[in-house]
Amino acid sequence: MRKRLYLYSALQNFASSLYGPFVSFVAATEGMPPLLLGLVSSAGTVFNNLSAFLVSFRRWRPINLITAANVVSAIALIAMAIYTDIYSVYALAYALVAMSLGASGYGWSLLLEQFTRRSRGISLAQFSFYSTLGGLAATLITGLLMRNNPMAIKLSLLAAAGITLANTAQLRRLGVRYEEGERPPASKMDRRLVKFYLGTFVFVITWSFAWPLFPLAQVYIYHMNGLQVAVLQIITVVSTLAFQRPMGAFVERHKRLSLFLGRATFMTWPLIYGVANNVYEIFIAYMFFGFGGSISNVAYFAYVVDNAEDKRRALGYFNLVNAAGALVGSELSSAILSYIQPNERVIREMLIASALARLGASFLYLL
Repeated sequence: MRKRLYLYSALQNFASSLYGPFVSFVAATEGMPPLLLGLVSSAGTVFNNLSAFLVSFRRWRPINLITAANVVSAIALIAMAIYTDIYSVYALAYALVAMSLGASGYGWSLLLEQFTRRSRGISLAQFSFYSTLGGLAATLITGLLMRNNPMAIKLSLLAAAGITLANTAQLRRLGVRYEEGERPPASKMDRRLVKFYLGTFVFVITWSFAWPLFPLAQVYIYHMNGLQVAVLQIITVVSTLAFQRPMGAFVERHKRLSLFLGRATFMTWPLIYGVANNVYEIFIAYMFFGFGGSISNVAYFAYVVDNAEDKRRALGYFNLVNAAGALVGSELSSAILSYIQPNERVIREMLIASALARLGASFLYLL
């Protein structure tokens, strides 16, 4: 049973890695307006987490929720492939993909909560390891396709739709059972979670502020092509795989310190984009992405479920906080870009400012 669940996780990440790392890059390459670019670059967090919050109000059977959401995601991916050159349709279809993946991911998190109760940090790290592993080949495939033609993403979008549907069918054949006790009555939110949510909201604003800037830097400062974007993503994935298991054990032993380090290290990425002289310096820096990225894959979900009486409600509010912060941060950045003619100096300065803001906000997790 567990091996088949690992397979689902790996295939799902394979499908999303066929297009996920390239959606914003294609939008920037095609000259999408800043506000729509902000929507696209933040959709994976905003709409993903918003839909997860909304579905948390109903007692879904996880398998049924995953199935319905993945079918909608496949349809939206097909729409993206057909209308890639129409800015508004491309952006809205990707928002629908993100919403569907958020609902599907919420159902998946309910299953994981059941299968990781004995050793949460280590077990979640194992699932994240196999999930991350699934994306390596997919990213390289799309990068090679897009090396000279960004519009080749159409083929990857169609392939992702087909894999998503097939993977959903094999998960349903497993007949996974989900057991949930009586839902506890509504009660006052744990004070630790309230502070955690507030800190998360502030940090995510600083985090998402850089998201519209990254694809602009890739296109207009470093003149990257699809293959270089793929190589950067592969370095990120390999680094995450290398750190994932030891960081799972680290989170198990040092929960509060993990919350801080997982966020503080995220200042590195806008900083290196802001000061690097060429794309190879960015490649070198991203070899260390896995330290903080691996912590983030485990620590925050584990903290919420370990400190909540009503795990569904707690995860739902965590998703809402992430969505709200991401929307504020990315659209704030996009609004500035709309009023200030973006050039290399402006983009670099905004990236460095985002890095410093990320570092400052990460100290909130020590509370």
